Amino acid sequence: MIDVTDTQDDAQNLAEELKDKPNEPDKWHKLGVVYLSMKQWNNAEISFKQCLKLDKQHSLALGELGSLYILKGKTKAAIKNLEKSLKIDPGQYEFWSSLGSAYLKQSRAKDAIEAIEHSLAINPNYRDALVALAVAYNNLESWEEALEILRQADMKFPNDFEIHKGKARSLMKLGRSQELEETYLAMRKIDPEDHTLLMYLGQMAFRRGEKVKGLEYYRKAAEMDPESFMAWKILAEALQKLGMKDEAREAREKYKEIEFKLRKSGTKIVGKI
Repeated sequence: MIDVTDTQDDAQNLAEELKDKPNEPDKWHKLGVVYLSMKQWNNAEISFKQCLKLDKQHSLALGELGSLYILKGKTKAAIKNLEKSLKIDPGQYEFWSSLGSAYLKQSRAKDAIEAIEHSLAINPNYRDALVALAVAYNNLESWEEALEILRQADMKFPNDFEIHKGKARSLMKLGRSQELEETYLAMRKIDPEDHTLLMYLGQMAFRRGEKVKGLEYYRKAAEMDPESFMAWKILAEALQKLGMKDEAREAREKYKEIEFKLRKSGTKIVGKI
């Protein structure tokens, strides 16, 4: 897998070259990678397929196309291409990780773990594989194993929001409130604009009986994202429980207004955090 950042000019230059020499599979592969880096998925797919028309055994094009199919939700096709790519060249650790991710989408957690461990055997520091392996163990409800992997990942990749998010899920399932709160606070430092973290912290404060602190978190969440249905809803509920009826009514009116807008637009409403 090639990691590049390209521009439309790069794509146009390659396309011009391929007009004169259309039978060069490596250039079609490179064009596909350029389009992939630009998130032009359909153009990338066309380019990889053209490469494979010229060279059916092009392992990189097979792997890139398989990885692209994961993004496009074509899991079965993703697995087919990735497995074929790795049969030709089993040394591509990125594709082993992608194959594991594809297996996860089919709820094949054990197959996913095996594939991801192949990736990590080649490159123990591959961040995406570490995260995917933790997801696989979480899917098996092996919370301790997932947490240990994520702790290792956190040491290698500090301040990674996704890694912290995975840790939070495992800690929540394990009921480790203090470490969970510390993780949420660390996530706040990474992404101070994520209002949902304030809601989680508020929820934890209320459970400890720290109502004033919890209410402060809820108010900050609603202030940070004034169009958040859930932020206003939990604020209204908290205010009602604390007997602050006027404020509770105002918050309730606000979330009802947002709810009406969401339903009118056909947006799915999540009823709890």
